[in-house]
Amino acid sequence: MTPADPTDAELLARFRAGDAAALDPLFARYEEPVFRFLFGVLKDHHEAEDALQETFVQALRRADSVAGETFRGWLFTVAYRQAMLLKRKAKRLPAQADPLALLGLVGDEPADRKASAADDARQLHELLNLLPEAQRAVIAARVFDGKTFREVAAALGCPLNTALARMHDGLKKLRQLWEARHA
Repeated sequence: MTPADPTDAELLARFRAGDAAALDPLFARYEEPVFRFLFGVLKDHHEAEDALQETFVQALRRADSVAGETFRGWLFTVAYRQAMLLKRKAKRLPAQADPLALLGLVGDEPADRKASAADDARQLHELLNLLPEAQRAVIAARVFDGKTFREVAAALGCPLNTALARMHDGLKKLRQLWEARHA
């Protein structure tokens, strides 16, 4: 960072004042060091990318509440927590899972619970169609196509922080629609 570059605190203040583009230089500043840190912890390139994306999603969600002077340390703490979540998740997953069990077609789960899950999935797809196209496109690309946020942003021709914001806003709206339907 050169003396002319804005500080983390300045960039966060601009973001809080409504300048969504202020997150671009902030994320660009920390993308490589946080990725290297995550790769060192996880020892897997793809997992480090996933953890990096989730770290930035958390940063976007909580950008209003973190102090600019402590942003760097806070970001690395979030990254570490994301890495630990991935490690715990990997320990819980069976090494050789039966594809039918993963699809919920066999197993100990009662038929009525499977039917309920299928109904929930149908309702979720209906609610997804109520979202604005930009949010729906990001969610579909990330969740259904398994693309990274960087790939989503490139495919949609938008900045990374825009893709992250659309995902965040879309999921928030989806949660609100779900809760309204089930209230």
